[in-house]
Amino acid sequence: MTCCANFERLLDRELARRAQPHQLSGGTIITDIDTEYFLVFGEERHQYVGLHYCPFCGRVLSRELWNLEKKK
Repeated sequence: MTCCANFERLLDRELARRAQPHQLSGGTIITDIDTEYFLVFGEERHQYVGLHYCPFCGRVLSRELWNLEKKK
């Protein structure tokens, strides 16, 4: 389950991925964000871009921001 239907469509089309960073194979993570949500770029060798927020509804997706809010 995701935050919104639009992001769910991205996952269904494999333009985004929900996985732990160590589970992403065949590519490179090009951001240093503590998250399990990534946009996927490239055909043969993927590049993964971690997300802090959902690009559609704005909900916080990264553990990094969630943990910062929790500490307040």
